[in-house]
Amino acid sequence: MKRKVLIIGDSTCDLTPEMRERLSVGFMPLPVNVGSEPRKDMENVFPQEIFDYYKNTGKLCTTSAPNSMDYHEFWKPILEQNPDADLIHFHISSEMTSTFQASYTASQEYNNVYSIDTRSVSIGVALLILEACEMRDQGMSAPEIVESINAMKKRVHVSFVVESIEFLWKGGRCSNLAGMGASLLKLRPGIDMVDGKLLAGKKYRGSNPSVYRKLMEQALAGRKDVDTRRIFVANTSFNEEVNAQIEAVIRECQPEVEEVITLQPGCSICVHCGPGTIGVAYLTKE
Repeated sequence: MKRKVLIIGDSTCDLTPEMRERLSVGFMPLPVNVGSEPRKDMENVFPQEIFDYYKNTGKLCTTSAPNSMDYHEFWKPILEQNPDADLIHFHISSEMTSTFQASYTASQEYNNVYSIDTRSVSIGVALLILEACEMRDQGMSAPEIVESINAMKKRVHVSFVVESIEFLWKGGRCSNLAGMGASLLKLRPGIDMVDGKLLAGKKYRGSNPSVYRKLMEQALAGRKDVDTRRIFVANTSFNEEVNAQIEAVIRECQPEVEEVITLQPGCSICVHCGPGTIGVAYLTKE
């Protein structure tokens, strides 16, 4: 009998509740601390609260990683309800947090749980989860999906531009920002995902529409190797008008794109990049 495949993302995957329900994807909220108060990402704390807290106090909210026991406790009821299933849990890059290591350590006590280090973040993780869901629906087994995703993740490209460097600077999440100088505060730094790490890239100047256009053109224009089935956009200050403008630029750069999916990152991401952050993620062809 073929085993059922369960797919789970932690709250850094940034899939909406509607998408998770439609795709049958589980969701593990990560801890977010608002001052001294512990919360659960996208359950009882949301991005605007994160931004307001910083605006009102000058202090960043913080995140903390689950430990191995947290994963055991999260998986236990799921596996009890699905005794004939295999479970695949997707994680933000292990270069950025210890969540994958804790999950992987816990998974070694099971023969039907797989932890994936996506080497990506936010919409890059979402992209891989959608690919895994398609593989699941095509009848692939959990080991086959894990093998395919681990090969595919090298083809994921993620780039962001942030409105202010303060969140990344204070949170220490971008490994080469420190040497870029205080003058960067007047610029809009681009951030690229490279080998599982967030690295400072191109610097942008100008109005928001101009900066967003430059980011999309830098990432997509003239590229013949883009998998045009879908391109993801992240917008921490979710705005339908801005989203539509960005999608129009993407379709200029890649006219054959079938689907542009725009998501608002959750608090685990917004804590570190702040409001006004825009990102793009796509796969390259094999």
